[in-house]
Amino acid sequence: VKEYIRRNPTVGAQPNLSLEQVGNLLVNTPNAEEQQKIGSFFKQLDDTISLHQRKLDLLKEQKKGFLQKMFV
Repeated sequence: VKEYIRRNPTVGAQPNLSLEQVGNLLVNTPNAEEQQKIGSFFKQLDDTISLHQRKLDLLKEQKKGFLQKMFV
């Protein structure tokens, strides 16, 4: 895609692509099954990040409580 854009600009003060050139551009996309797998992977990744963020928040609260007990 990048190479196509680089080789086919409309020349002017600022190079650009015409609507027709953009319409003729081929962009490869994964099939529906692969898109589903990619979506599931990122959902699982988001869930894992959220879980670890909650664990981190709880540990920070625990640390805060321990520090308060140390200096009372």
